[in-house]
Amino acid sequence: MLGRLKNTLILAAVAMVFGPAAFAEAQDGGRFRVLVPYFEPLEGARDNFGKDASKELRELMDGLATHRAISEGDIKNEVKNFNMKIEDLDCIRTRQLASQIDAPVAICASYTEQANQNVVVNAEVWNIQASESFDIEPFTVHRDQKEEAAQRIFQSFDRYNTQVRSAAICADYAASQQWDNALRNCDEALTINPNAVSVLFQRARILFEMENHPEALSELQKVLENDPFHEDALQLAGYIAATTNQNDLARDYYSQYLELQPGDAAIRMRIAYELAQAGDPIGAMQFIKVGLDVDSENVDLWEQYGGFAFAAALQVQEGQAVGTEDSGPISPAAAEYYREAITAYEKVFEERGADTRVSQLRNIISAYIQLGDLSAAIATSERVLETHPQEDALWSVYADALQRSDRLDDAITALDRVREINPEHPSAALRQGNWLIQAGRIPDAVTILSKVAQGNPQQAEQAGRLIFNEAYQNGYQQNNYAYAVQGLSAAKQLPNLPAALVNQLNFWHGFSLYQQAVQEQEPQTLQTARATLPKFQEAQRLLNQSGEYPASVNVNLSQLLENANTYIEIQDAIIKRGGGM
Repeated sequence: MLGRLKNTLILAAVAMVFGPAAFAEAQDGGRFRVLVPYFEPLEGARDNFGKDASKELRELMDGLATHRAISEGDIKNEVKNFNMKIEDLDCIRTRQLASQIDAPVAICASYTEQANQNVVVNAEVWNIQASESFDIEPFTVHRDQKEEAAQRIFQSFDRYNTQVRSAAICADYAASQQWDNALRNCDEALTINPNAVSVLFQRARILFEMENHPEALSELQKVLENDPFHEDALQLAGYIAATTNQNDLARDYYSQYLELQPGDAAIRMRIAYELAQAGDPIGAMQFIKVGLDVDSENVDLWEQYGGFAFAAALQVQEGQAVGTEDSGPISPAAAEYYREAITAYEKVFEERGADTRVSQLRNIISAYIQLGDLSAAIATSERVLETHPQEDALWSVYADALQRSDRLDDAITALDRVREINPEHPSAALRQGNWLIQAGRIPDAVTILSKVAQGNPQQAEQAGRLIFNEAYQNGYQQNNYAYAVQGLSAAKQLPNLPAALVNQLNFWHGFSLYQQAVQEQEPQTLQTARATLPKFQEAQRLLNQSGEYPASVNVNLSQLLENANTYIEIQDAIIKRGGGM
C-alpha cells in the first residue's frame, strides 16, 4: 500500500512539470510513455550496438513504476505514418515524433567507435512539453557492453526523475506561497541539472514574489542565456527592470520580447503601460511609436501615445522646477511632448468624435495653455464643447484659457456654466471669486463668494481667506492700510465664517485701522483729530474682538490697546482745545 501511495505521489508531482495532457496520458496507461529509438551511429559506426543497447534500455524501463518505454514495434508503426523508418530517427526527429504521439519524454543517444573497439556514447533526456534537455555525461564502454551502456543511461534517467520531482514539488510549494520550501526544492533540482530552464524561471518567479528583485533578475538572465527567446522571462525581466528604475534595461528586454510579437498591438500597449506605470512614460512612447509606424490608423495606439506624451511633458516640467523658485517658460522638451500629445489626441477626436474621453479633450486644451497658445486653447474648447456641451470639466478648462487671455467676464460666464451643470463643483465659485479679487473687483467677489459660503461652511472659510490673503499681501504688507481695511471689511461680510477666522480678520482690520490712524494724526490738528478719533476707537473695538489670535503672532494686545487708548485721549484733548466736540 505504501508503495502504491509513493508511486501516486510521484505521478502527481511529475504531472505538474509535464502538464495536464501528459498526466492524462500517464493515467490512461498507468505510466508516462518514453520514446527510446535506436541509438544513432555516427562517423561510420556499426548500427548493431545502437539497436541492442536501446533494446536493453527499453527493457530496464519496463520495471519502472512511473514510466514505460514505447516498444520497438510501436515505434516502427508510428514512424510509418510519417513515411519514415526507425533508423531515420536522429534526436531532432525523435523529439518531433514524441510531440506528435504525445510522449512526454524522449531519450536520444548517439555514439562513435574508436580504434580500440570502444564506443563513446552521448545521450540526453528530453522533456518534450518544456522543450528542455537533461544532459548525461558522455561515457565510454566496449562495443560488446550494450547492457552496461543501457545501465549507465538508465541510472542517469533516475537522476532526471529526481530532478523532475524536485522541480514539481518546488512548483507546488510556490503555488501555496511557501517560498522558502519552494526555493529549497528548486535548488535541489538545479543541483542535478543547473541549466534546467523551467526550474531557473520558476526560481526567478519565487524570488520576484519574495521581492528579491536583484536576485530574481540575475536568475532570469541565466534563463535567457540558455533560451534567448523565453517570452515569459523577457516579460518578467522587463517588468522588474522597469519597477527598479532600470529604464534602459527594461526597454531592452521589452524590445527583445516585441521582436517575437512585432504586430501584436495589445501586447505592445500592455508593455508600454507597464513602463509608464513604472515612471517611464518616455520609454512607453517609444514602444507605441514603433507600433504606429506599423499601423498608423490604430486609434487605440494613438490614444495611449497621447496619454504617455502628456505624462512625459508633466514629468519633464516637474524636473525642470526642482530647486528653482520659478521654473519660467516650459523647456523645449516639455513643449515637444505637449505637441505630440495634441497631435495624438486630435487623431482620436477625429475618429471618435462625441465618444472621445473627456479627459483626453481636456488634455488637448491644457497642453495648448501650457504652450502659451491661448487662442488655440479657446478655439479647441469651443470646438469640443459642440460635441460635449454638458461636460463641466471642459467648461472649466475653457474658463482658464479665457481668464489667461484677459477675458475675465467671459471666464466668469464659463464658470457659471460649470456651476449650472454641477452645482456641487468644488472650486468653480472660489475660482470666480479669486479672479475677481485679483482684478480688484472686491464687491463682485463678495457677491459670488457669499452665495457659496452660505451653503458650505468649509468653503466659507476658503472664501474668507482668499480675500484676507489679498488684503494682507497687497495692503498691510505694502503699508497701504486703506486697501487692507477695505479688503478685510469685505471679507467679514461673508456668512458662515468660523470664529477663529473672524478673530484673525478683526485683529488685522483693527491693527490696519490703528496704523492708518497713526499716520493720519501726525499733524495733530483739529481736523486730523476729528478724522482719526473714530478710527482709533473702531480699532480699539476690533482689537478687543480678536480673541486669542494676537498671541499667535507675538503681539502684546494689552500694550497695543493701551497705545490706542493713549491716541484716543490725545485726539480728545486736541478736539477740546480747539473748541470742538
